[in-house]
Amino acid sequence: MSESIVGKGAVGFYPKEKPGMGQALKGQLLLTNRRLVYIRYLGGKYLTAKVEDYSDRIEEGLRNEGSLEIPINVITEAKADRVWGTPYFRLRYHTQTGEKVCAFVFVSSMNMMGAGSAWGLMKTPYDQLAKAIEQLKAEYDKSPPLGDVQKTCLNCGTPLAAGNLYCMKCGAKV
Repeated sequence: MSESIVGKGAVGFYPKEKPGMGQALKGQLLLTNRRLVYIRYLGGKYLTAKVEDYSDRIEEGLRNEGSLEIPINVITEAKADRVWGTPYFRLRYHTQTGEKVCAFVFVSSMNMMGAGSAWGLMKTPYDQLAKAIEQLKAEYDKSPPLGDVQKTCLNCGTPLAAGNLYCMKCGAKV
């Protein structure tokens, strides 16, 4: 299955459970049918960051320091929430070193591509993003296995489930 962008938006990123008083790292959030990608903008702090669209060059953007990618199959929680009356998006996911959590605050509107009529019923872009991730996870879980051939991680030899982008044992990209 080829990768396609489902949604994107400019965000403030917090590498913790809730947005805080500190300055967020500004970047672009891209949701594809396989992963959620945060690409940190180059150029310094929040107000001086160089805003760019990385939609057609995700791999290049991931080389920016502070960027990250999270495969859909390792996301354990995608939730719209509020702190001090301000909406934000919380994400929990598994890594090779354990569970991590981060928060996003939209700087621009979340632009959902190919979205059906259900998206219009959502209250906020945070709800849209949470719903889209849950739907993508459900589609991932229903995806058929890759025949009788068992894929294994080239790094550690662990058997992989169909469609895995990362080894759940060592974290290597497959």
